[in-house]
Amino acid sequence: MADSPAIAVIYPDIREPYRGIFLKIIKGIENKLKKTVKIYPLEKDYDIEAVKYYLRKAQIQGVIVLGSRGLSAAKDLQFMFHVVVGAVLISPNGEDLTGISLTPDPAILFQKLLEIDPRIKRITLIYNRDQTEWLIERAVKAARFYSIEINTFPVENIREAATLYRDILQHLEEGKDAIWLPQDSTIDEQAILPLILKKSWERNLAVFSSNLAHIPRGALFALYPDNERMGQSLAALALEEIKNNKRSIGIIPLRDLLTAVNTRTADHLGLNLTSRMKQNFDLSFPAR
Repeated sequence: MADSPAIAVIYPDIREPYRGIFLKIIKGIENKLKKTVKIYPLEKDYDIEAVKYYLRKAQIQGVIVLGSRGLSAAKDLQFMFHVVVGAVLISPNGEDLTGISLTPDPAILFQKLLEIDPRIKRITLIYNRDQTEWLIERAVKAARFYSIEINTFPVENIREAATLYRDILQHLEEGKDAIWLPQDSTIDEQAILPLILKKSWERNLAVFSSNLAHIPRGALFALYPDNERMGQSLAALALEEIKNNKRSIGIIPLRDLLTAVNTRTADHLGLNLTSRMKQNFDLSFPAR
């Protein structure tokens, strides 16, 4: 595609294994564009004026920025170039940007939940108002589509979240209720997460997460990024922005997702995971 727009990718200049993640995303971008892209690794103390000079000299039309360092650069570049943000947790709150957050789309989470545990009738979500509020409308629509109930509880801090979890965990029903752990500051890894997982194990409650790290610790399943496919989606957004000459399409949740399942937890919950289902999981814990 010789006539396709000139697109650059800016990503953090960091060591493996994290560098490899960004290179996979770049591979997906190039597959979608059917051409190599200009890349600019950002050092920790980068010079934004040097970045701008590089992009102008290369006659770049669109820029895909990756990671939190890329997000910081995006806010300086968005008035000069078409910018798309990816590979970072970001909400649309107050951000006039285009991009894909690392937050999984609730519709895909709920679809996977019901595939793994079709008994579930109700989901409980305790979330940070500032970080996760933007997902709630999507979650409510998805729950309605799948004919399940969702109870959402916004909180301001970890202390409020801990109090709510202690109360709510006493009233959830085995085989009917599931707890959704979001990717926000309500999940304290040292105190709240062990409490949730311990109580849910004792009471046979399904816990699913937006964070892969929760699976080895006992959550039933989590969705995590398919980096190459995410790169293709970021490239598609960049092409759309350039084609339609838009400055912002907005932030959307991630739909390019893989599935990790804790089979020990599934067995404990009495779930019948078929051989075909197990083959379709991208990661299983404990490792066999």
